[in-house]
Amino acid sequence: MENNVHIRIKTYQEVDGEVDEPIELETFGKYGMLNGNHYLIYEESEMTGFEDTTTTIKAGKGFVTVTRKGKYNMQMRYVVGERNLCLYQTPYGETAVQINTQKIDRNLDENGGRLRVEYTLDEDNMCFVKNALHVQVQKLENNKEKRL
Repeated sequence: MENNVHIRIKTYQEVDGEVDEPIELETFGKYGMLNGNHYLIYEESEMTGFEDTTTTIKAGKGFVTVTRKGKYNMQMRYVVGERNLCLYQTPYGETAVQINTQKIDRNLDENGGRLRVEYTLDEDNMCFVKNALHVQVQKLENNKEKRL
């Protein structure tokens, strides 16, 4: 499958009441549906700190998973009201955290749309990072890849 969508991703982070500048990524990727789930696949960049890594976002009814494979491997599962354990791998090392999802807002169809996830990363039952993931997906005309 060729790249068929333009993707805008913003991640927001708040630590101890201090809001960091959002990390933004604009790229092209692959988007489609299978068994009622929406799949988005794209390559990470140096800007996000996960270069040489492919990310797959799967959005289903009531859940979202983010899976990274390549230089950095991990899977994060977001379900409102559940705590999910994740071994979070970064350029600075690996840490075990719990994902506590507060909100999932999914407005996706065959042409794209948006996805928002709000969650905290908890360590030893203490919230240490509040996060928000905002994804916008726009189908490309004639499925031709365009340059940024």
